[in-house]
Amino acid sequence: MISFIWPPGAPMLAGTGGSETYTAGHVRELIRRGIDTQVVTIGHGKRDGRQDFPDIPFLALASINDISELPGTVVFVNEAYAVKTRNKAAIILHCVQTSEEVRKLRQHEVADKIIIATSIYSAQQWAVYLNVPSSRIKIVLPFADPIFSTVKRNKPAKATRILYAGRLHPEKGIYTLLETLHEAPMQQKNRVVSIVMAGLHVPVGRTIARMLTDYPYAKLLPARKSVMSMAQLLAQSDILVMPSVFAEPFGMLSVEAQYAGCRVVACNIGGLPETNCGLLTLIEPHEPTSLLAGIQKAINLGPVTKKQRDTAVNKFTLSQSVDDMCKVLGV
Repeated sequence: MISFIWPPGAPMLAGTGGSETYTAGHVRELIRRGIDTQVVTIGHGKRDGRQDFPDIPFLALASINDISELPGTVVFVNEAYAVKTRNKAAIILHCVQTSEEVRKLRQHEVADKIIIATSIYSAQQWAVYLNVPSSRIKIVLPFADPIFSTVKRNKPAKATRILYAGRLHPEKGIYTLLETLHEAPMQQKNRVVSIVMAGLHVPVGRTIARMLTDYPYAKLLPARKSVMSMAQLLAQSDILVMPSVFAEPFGMLSVEAQYAGCRVVACNIGGLPETNCGLLTLIEPHEPTSLLAGIQKAINLGPVTKKQRDTAVNKFTLSQSVDDMCKVLGV
């Protein structure tokens, strides 16, 4: 049995981040391979997000102390706890480094655990933060669900379809995008911009959503709650923009978009450069003019060909990711 321990601060909700997608994908693939796997939540009861993942086993615990009774291998997601486990536990760090105030606590938490990061960039940053040799941190790269590689693309449209599908959060570059949309080239009839209203589970997301009410320069789309619905949305788009202004550990959405036959315009920061499947254009963060130029470059490159898409889907596969996870865990 492998138990992925979800942090107690929030339930595991679909469409709210890469950690959820990564964990759910690994659980499904491990079960498909005949390895018993479950998501374990703490303090939420049955309102722990299981309604968003009906095909995944969930176990609700009342206390972190109950983790000690779990059989098999425990994998903490983003945050470990000072509890004993039957076997050596692991922690997978999807998130960025936390504050200096809790640095010593985090170092203590991982002292006796297998440490897993999700990109080369992230592994380097965590090694410094945790004060451990880089060789101690294992890398298990994210993946794009196979659905993104098989979803049928819509027929080309007259206008270039540009999509922002990150959370409504300043760190994701939403304000950079909004500045860019006020430039004359973005208001031409040959460009259509859509913004997914994701991230409304937190106050900042709801605040930005209210600001965008009746916004004239982009279509506002509801958040996607399933892999298939996100794949279909990307298949209806030509360019995905990821104007992040903070160093993301990886950037799974970039890979998913390239699998679906989209070009991606993303900032040259954090782990995003590692997501290149052949359809990535890098730009400078905090620079609306750079985003504008990146979009124009992607338009000039033209629609993604079948050959380009076939090449893209051979990178960052679910099978490769789970193979690496099994190797690290020794299962």
